[in-house]
Parts: sequence; C-alpha cells; structure tokens
Amino acid sequence: METDYTASLEERITAALDKLSPKQKQLARLLLDNKYIVSFASASQVGENVGASAATVVRFAQSLGYPGFSGLRAAIREELPTYQTAVERIEKRLAVPPSPHDIPQQVFHTDIRNLDYTASKLVADQFNAALDEIVQASRILVVGCGISAAPALFLGHSLKVIGFNVRIVADGGFNLATDIAQLRPDTLVIAIDLWRYARSVVEAVCAARAQGAHIIAITDSVMSPLAQAADYAFEAATDGTGHSLSPTAVISLLNVFVAALSYRVPDQVMDSLRRVDAAYRTSELLIKE
Repeated sequence: METDYTASLEERITAALDKLSPKQKQLARLLLDNKYIVSFASASQVGENVGASAATVVRFAQSLGYPGFSGLRAAIREELPTYQTAVERIEKRLAVPPSPHDIPQQVFHTDIRNLDYTASKLVADQFNAALDEIVQASRILVVGCGISAAPALFLGHSLKVIGFNVRIVADGGFNLATDIAQLRPDTLVIAIDLWRYARSVVEAVCAARAQGAHIIAITDSVMSPLAQAADYAFEAATDGTGHSLSPTAVISLLNVFVAALSYRVPDQVMDSLRRVDAAYRTSELLIKE
C-alpha cells in the first residue's frame, strides 16, 4: 500500500484497518482516543496501555508511514489545536462565528463541560495526599506565568488569607530563578502551567525537585512536561469559545483545594481570618458601610 504522506493519523489508520492485527487495532484506538496524552508519551508508555512493547509501537508507527514513533507523535501535535499558534487558533475559531445571541450560552456550556471533565479527573487519594503536603509544609511557593499567572495569584492569595506561609511568583524570569536558588527542602512548590508550557516554570520545578522540594502541579494534561516532573499532578480542562483558553475549571479546581483546606485546619483558618480582618480595618482598607 502506498502511503499518503499528507494524510492525517485517522486517515492512515482507516486505510490500513483491514490489515491491522488485534493488538494493532488496540493501539490504533488508543492513539485516536487519547491524542493529547500520546503527544507527550514515550513509545513504551503508549505500549504499556495495551500490553505491547515499545518496539511494537515503533513498528506500528512505521507501518502507517511515519519514520518512527517520534514522527507519529509530531504529526499528532500538529493536528492538535493546542499546538497551533494563537493567531491560527483564533482564525479557525472565528472563521464561522456563532450568532451573537448564541455566544453566552456557548461559553457557559463549554465551561460546564470543562468543569464536568475536571471533576471526573480528581482522584480522592491523590487529592487528600496533596492536601496533607500543603498542611505540613512550612513554606509554600506558588508559581505561574502568562495565562497561568491569574490562577497562581488567586491560589496564593487564598492560601495566605487562611494562614499559610506563601510566596507567589507570577512573572517567571529573575524572580523565579532567585526563589528556586534559595529554596529549602521543606518548601512545597505548587506550579500552574497551561497550554504552551513555559520553559522557565518547568525548569524551575525540575530544579526544585532536585533540591528535595515536593511538587504539586496544576495543568491541562497529566502527560504535560510539568505533570511529569511533579509528585502530584491535577488536570483541568481549558477548552475555550473565543480567542483564548478558559480558566474557569482551573479556578474551580483551586477553589476545591482552598475549601478542603478550610475544613482540614479550621482553627488556623478562623484565627487567620480574624487577624486579616483586623488588619484591613486598622489600615482602613475597607469601605465603611
């Protein structure tokens, strides 16, 4: 069979379907149903999901016309919207704009789907273990830049208000490098990184882990570079309707952490809230009713 090198992964699999063995059909289904995960996985990781060796995965990729698994993975990344430039994504999304009357409902429905997906991915044992890490940490460093900066600021501020010793780095660069250089092993790093993953955040997390710090990752795929470097990784869906990602599910996931921590350490929370409220009033930061 002559390979069409312009064909998509799905088209190549469809063309070869009749000749695929049962194991190859399992691989094909895995690839088509989990493109985002496969785009970060190794051949051995993909094979483990269907009981196949890395060599089997490589040969299957070659049978579809790719030079190897890395070629197949690169092709998947090109097909995924998250690997396109911002301008390309905007052009595709706005090429057929919805009616102005439909936009609010479309945004709400997309966010509801994101929330449902994010809730379904929250594993109780892992979540509780991460809460333990936060409670036991003497210092917490919350990191996020770019589109992840706003969630990082929200989480860092929320944790400070309920009595945790938190520093927030939301701009990467020299500030992040300085904090990582001065990191102590008893510091917990909570890193948030979405979509086009920031090299500074991933490298900082790897450096922090090398120094003995524990890492909690909030990202949009458990196979993302950040998740792979973390002790605990939590996934939030970020599908958007307009020109950018939606942070709704990410903020909601962070809110779950804050709410759960409030019940874990209620005395600390109430004491901190009273002190914060007193400071606000003493400094006359609040509008008097």
